[in-house]
Amino acid sequence: MTKSPSVSLSGHLVSYLISFALPRYCDQSLHRARKGRFYHPDEEAWMAKLDTVIHELYHVSPDLKGIRRIERGDGTYFADCHGQHYHREVADMVQTYLASGPDPEVYEFLRHDFDQLQQRFGGVVGTTFRMFPSSPQRYVERLTVQPPPPTDTDLVGVAVEEVRPSRHRERFSEGDLHIREFGRETSRRLVRTGAFRAA
Repeated sequence: MTKSPSVSLSGHLVSYLISFALPRYCDQSLHRARKGRFYHPDEEAWMAKLDTVIHELYHVSPDLKGIRRIERGDGTYFADCHGQHYHREVADMVQTYLASGPDPEVYEFLRHDFDQLQQRFGGVVGTTFRMFPSSPQRYVERLTVQPPPPTDTDLVGVAVEEVRPSRHRERFSEGDLHIREFGRETSRRLVRTGAFRAA
């Protein structure tokens, strides 16, 4: 059985994680991007970053039971979790959000690319897992009760291999987080303690 690891912060289970690749995320543009066709040609480049955030949040299933499954007209589901209207719907949500009059300070940082953020704020930092650049990975767990041997004649003689113990961890907490400073080519862990520690 394939499982997702549990991640908890201060005793609260985290149901979904979104990771950002830096500096790539900061340097996004609508120009030549597939999603660019859903925006006006004169739209500012930073809209691509807002689109990315909403795109990832839209993957959260409304019933909070995993990734949203996109249904086709015939009742089956798209394999890639997007569907033919997904990108258009995300662009519509971006426009709806901005039309709602949010506080510009909330998304002001999106207006700057990576180099501009470094100049303006003196650096770019983010919270990562200790095993950076990796993050918690799905793992395979052997079922306690094994299914009965196959009786279908098509499966007779098919080799069944034992599941090897997973090398991936099953649980993560705030003790597994670090703060890293990101540069254009590399990153480094910042050692912080007290009120400034990662969490």
